[in-house]
Amino acid sequence: MPGRSRRARSAYGAIAVWVIALLVALVATIQLRSQAEVERSLQGADPATLAFSIDQLHQANDSLEVQIADLSQQQRALQSGGAPAADQVLAAEAEQLRVIEGLVPVHGPGVVVVIDAPGLTALDLQDALNSLAFGGGEAMAVNGLRFVVGVPIEQTDSGVTIAGAVVLPPWTIAAIGDPNRLAETAELMTQQLHGDRRVREASYRVAADIVIRAVVSERPFVYAVPPP
Repeated sequence: MPGRSRRARSAYGAIAVWVIALLVALVATIQLRSQAEVERSLQGADPATLAFSIDQLHQANDSLEVQIADLSQQQRALQSGGAPAADQVLAAEAEQLRVIEGLVPVHGPGVVVVIDAPGLTALDLQDALNSLAFGGGEAMAVNGLRFVVGVPIEQTDSGVTIAGAVVLPPWTIAAIGDPNRLAETAELMTQQLHGDRRVREASYRVAADIVIRAVVSERPFVYAVPPP
């Protein structure tokens, strides 16, 4: 029995090391793909937007470099620390993934953006959320509804919907993340919105502690299942 327990812990630690290595590769891939996507999207942009976007790209790349370094350090720690270290790291990673997936309430610093514009569409809301995410938003909600990657934003006869729920204007967007980066993004975004005739009001405020209590229902995997 003791030998079996040691083998199980060894296998568990090996799996944990493999997961961390996979995350390092994933973050590096995201960095390269995001840079390529941004370069394509900047074609034809005005100089002010171009300068701001380039600065945001540099900050995002710096953040990804830090994540790669952290993951590499975790990988080395797991390779030398055994099962207890693996348990600790995997528990932290699991909690972070639950935050990313919107499965748990969160709080932290960030910005609150208010957009009052009855004529705006689902595409406009998606653009605003994408801008805030690109500007460092780690968790977001619109009119109290949690938004994460994969949650559909659609245009319907009743108006704009998030996961099937109508979000009527004004839109109050709460974004948790680096308050300085988010404030820069919100400032540029509201300036651009002020030039849109459909917009009645566009403002933002920086908040020391934003609470997002709404969560997303956990979505079971349908197609991606382990092999028999």
